[in-house]
Amino acid sequence: MNIQWNKTRDGKSVSALVGSLSLRLAPTGDGRWNWQVFNGAALNPMATGIANSLGAAKTVATQFAGRSGLA
Repeated sequence: MNIQWNKTRDGKSVSALVGSLSLRLAPTGDGRWNWQVFNGAALNPMATGIANSLGAAKTVATQFAGRSGLA
């Protein structure tokens, strides 16, 4: 799955759209990254977690999107 990641306006967070899913990654302040997957315009994420690096957060969010069947 090839995903186009985009930095948000604040320059810290990263986001992407995959089908109807919105993937959002943000630093936690202690070197780890918080990842969230939203379905459409939902206010609450359908999946969330903490990863040790930006690359790990991208990988796990991408894997979730692929397995969800909504991407």
